Amino acid sequence: MHTVAESVAALGGVASTGELAARGFSLRAIDASVAAGAVRRVRRGWVALPGAPPEVVRSVAARGTLSCVSVLRARDVWTADTPESRLLHVRVPRFDKIAPSAAADGLHIHRSWPTSTPTPARGGVDSIEWALLHATMCQPRLDAIASLESALHLRVIRQPRVLELLDTLPRRYSEFAQVLAPAESGVETHTRLGLRAAGIRCRSQVSVSGVGDVDLVVGDRLVIEVDGRRWHSDKKSFREDKRRDLALVSMGYLVIRLSYEQVMFQWERVLAVIRDLMRRGEHRWAARHRRGALLVP
Repeated sequence: MHTVAESVAALGGVASTGELAARGFSLRAIDASVAAGAVRRVRRGWVALPGAPPEVVRSVAARGTLSCVSVLRARDVWTADTPESRLLHVRVPRFDKIAPSAAADGLHIHRSWPTSTPTPARGGVDSIEWALLHATMCQPRLDAIASLESALHLRVIRQPRVLELLDTLPRRYSEFAQVLAPAESGVETHTRLGLRAAGIRCRSQVSVSGVGDVDLVVGDRLVIEVDGRRWHSDKKSFREDKRRDLALVSMGYLVIRLSYEQVMFQWERVLAVIRDLMRRGEHRWAARHRRGALLVP
């Protein structure tokens, strides 16, 4: 039979007495474990291991659960990179009183959105569904869509479930469902939507024979590959990128590789270059270009 401490560990290091009761532990057994020092009490109804994740302990101590971008970041899902996003995001019951010191304590408090749709929290940490729900409302539009597409790419949630979650939000978020597309990184999402906002049509994750999927294609031959801050950083990926670029050029494609900084902080300059290429017709096949490429639908 497992001990209280072992059960708390199985829940991630933090657990409610309700979760422990569901595993067969009485309040007396939990109190005994606290008295023995095997677990410590975080607040009424909650205990934690001595080495429990501090961000989860802080969330529970604030009468909530770790949520929103704090959960997504831990799962490698794209999130906004802003001072507010770096705070600890905590979801609390809808009508709970919020401590005036929350912001000073480095907490961003979310009142629980009124829905019963998402999978419940576990061990003081929100499910990916709860996290995405609040991150969609919390972040700027492009980052919110990037988070949704990143979660889909990582397969931590399926698209039908994302659409169900969006349906529970205010009507202004319904537009997000219409623009979702395959993307391997949040920077790629920013690039695609930035081009769309500028009236430039592009295709996402286009398969090219002998190369594989490329991030974006404008027109016939202008390939845009986007390097995210947390992607393509190792030597093996760097070599593979160069191999792909050379193969694309050999087939007549024009390749632009954009960095995180260029997309996020130099977008007008990037847009000006792409528009100039399009004015010169460089995005279309011409007699001077090789046409050895095979696009795979």
